[in-house]
Amino acid sequence: MRVQDIDHIELTVDDLEQAMRFYREVLDLPILSESETEMVFQLGKQKLICRTLADPSLSALHPAVGSTTFSILAKDSLATIEKHLANYFIDIVAGPVESDFTNKKMTSLYINDPAGNLIEIREYHK
Repeated sequence: MRVQDIDHIELTVDDLEQAMRFYREVLDLPILSESETEMVFQLGKQKLICRTLADPSLSALHPAVGSTTFSILAKDSLATIEKHLANYFIDIVAGPVESDFTNKKMTSLYINDPAGNLIEIREYHK
């Protein structure tokens, strides 16, 4: 089997309206589709799906609100992102954190979405 790419990431959330405001307004992700129990955003080449526990669709064996961690790559500088997050009163959980991932130096900020999912915002050094 040859894997080509990741198609989507799915998050379990408890409040779809809060998730929509956060991902659309704070992270500026376009909405592709929405229903009463699910919202799909464009995240780079992939999709980010926010789904409530009330959604009967196929999902993880034990879906839990706020149990996902994922990382996104920043287009803006982390200094600009820090100011942007402050404007929305989003707390930075950790960072800036310097690290060396697969021999590439990077700096990261960590935040939580309203459901408690952990998001790493990563900037690679040139």
